[in-house]
Amino acid sequence: RSSKGKFVNGKFVNVDTMHMEGIFRAKELGLAESGLADVVFSPSPPVASILFDLEHQARFFALFQHPIERAISTFYYHQIARWEENEKLLQPELVDVTIE
Repeated sequence: RSSKGKFVNGKFVNVDTMHMEGIFRAKELGLAESGLADVVFSPSPPVASILFDLEHQARFFALFQHPIERAISTFYYHQIARWEENEKLLQPELVDVTIE
């Protein structure tokens, strides 16, 4: 079973649905069937849809960031992303550059 715990006056289920491996693990653990999660977040809804079936259906909703705000956020993220495994994400030459 997936681990369940308390978090800031609420509950969480410890499965990682950000990556395919985590989605497959959640499927193996029976996440949808367990009824433990009210919301499942994934950047890949088509892949995450394998968690659900006719008896355990999902509803899809999306949150979108304004494209300009997203570009600005990405720009600043690339300045500080030292923890990223992908070396191309960190661009230290941008550290002293501003958009203003």
